[in-house]
Amino acid sequence: MSDQQYTLRFQRRFGFGFRAFKKFPELIPLAAIISTACLGAATFMGYALATKPDVRVNKNSDLPPWERVKPTEKRKMIVMNQKYAPIPELEQLKREIGSYRP
Repeated sequence: MSDQQYTLRFQRRFGFGFRAFKKFPELIPLAAIISTACLGAATFMGYALATKPDVRVNKNSDLPPWERVKPTEKRKMIVMNQKYAPIPELEQLKREIGSYRP
């Protein structure tokens, strides 16, 4: 038996493709749900890497992303009756202590 015949026989027996969807139509919603979940997870990871200050990809930069967020900058999607104002004691303490890096 040649390699090509063996490969074709192997694909017919164990292959999971469109033929499986024709033979078992109940797999279509399962595959759609799993594909949608994987796509959503990948999209959220890209969104978090691009916009969230908690995520740090480059560890060689001088300041971490959460240090670059200003006290008056809004980072939440929905803010209800909350004012962002710098706390004077905290700002004074930051000036006194300085950077935590040696």
